[in-house]
Amino acid sequence: MLNNETLEFSIAAQNIVPKFLDKLGIVYVEGSDDKLFWEQYFSSKKFEIRDVNGCKNLTDYEDDIRNRGLKCVVAKDADYSAYMKEKSHPLIVTTLSHSIECMMYCPHNINEGLKRFARTLEDHTADIQDYYDEFCNNAKDLLVYDIANNVFGIGCSVLGNSCKTILKSDHSVVVSKDKVDALIKKISTSFPDDVICKAEKLMADDKRCLRQIMKGHFQTDFVVNLIKKISSQINQGKKLSLSSDALYAQLVTCFSGCDVNCEERKEMLRRVAIAKKALIQP
Repeated sequence: MLNNETLEFSIAAQNIVPKFLDKLGIVYVEGSDDKLFWEQYFSSKKFEIRDVNGCKNLTDYEDDIRNRGLKCVVAKDADYSAYMKEKSHPLIVTTLSHSIECMMYCPHNINEGLKRFARTLEDHTADIQDYYDEFCNNAKDLLVYDIANNVFGIGCSVLGNSCKTILKSDHSVVVSKDKVDALIKKISTSFPDDVICKAEKLMADDKRCLRQIMKGHFQTDFVVNLIKKISSQINQGKKLSLSSDALYAQLVTCFSGCDVNCEERKEMLRRVAIAKKALIQP
C-alpha cells in the first residue's frame, strides 16, 4: 500500500512541475537533435522540452502516461510503428514519416538549403525529386527487408545509419545494383519467404512515399552528396564542403517561407493539437 501511495504521489508531483516552470507542460524527446525539430510544434515559450538521451529512455514515460495518469507529452520518431498496430495515445506524438530526418529531407526543404549552400536563387526542387525517386526506387528491395526485420523481429541488420554501403562510391548519389543484390544475397537466408511477402504487402498498402517510409539516418549521406552534386553544377565545378552537422542545422525545421500544401505538416499539427488539448484536460 505504501509503495502505491508513493508512486501516486510521485506522478502527482510530476504533474504540477510545469506550473513551477511557468509552462503548459513538459515534452520529452529522444535526443538533443530532436529538441529543435519539436520546438517548431511545441514552442519553448510555452513548453519545457527535455531530451532523454535515447528512444529507449522514453519507455517509462510512455508507460506512466498510459497507465498511471502522468500528464506530459512524449514526442518521438514513428520508426515502423505504423506496421505494428501499437495502441495510440493522445499524449504520445509520433512523426508521420519514419523519423524527423524524413521530414527534414523534404525536397522543398532541401531546395531551400541548397540555395544557401550554393548561393543561388534557382529552384532545383524538380531535380532533387527526380534524384530522390531514383535513390528510393533502387533501394526499395532492401527497404522490404528492413521492414520485415523490424516488424517481425528477425534480428538482422539491413539499413544501417548510412547508405554509403550501397552507393556506387562514397560521394555518389547513385545506388549500386550489384551492392544491393550482394547484401540481399547475404541476408536473405535469415528471412522466411512468407515474412518477406507480408512486408511487401505492408509497404504496398502504405500511402506514404518511400522517402517517408525509409529510415531517415540512412538517407543522410545521399542528401549530403546530392546537395554537393547540384551545388557543383551550379558553380562550375566548385566543390562544396558540407558536413552532416551543417545539413542538420540548415534543414532541422521547415523553412518559414514554405507555401507548399504539405499533408505531412498538416497531420503533424493535428496530432500536436490533440496532445495539447489532452494535456490541459483534468
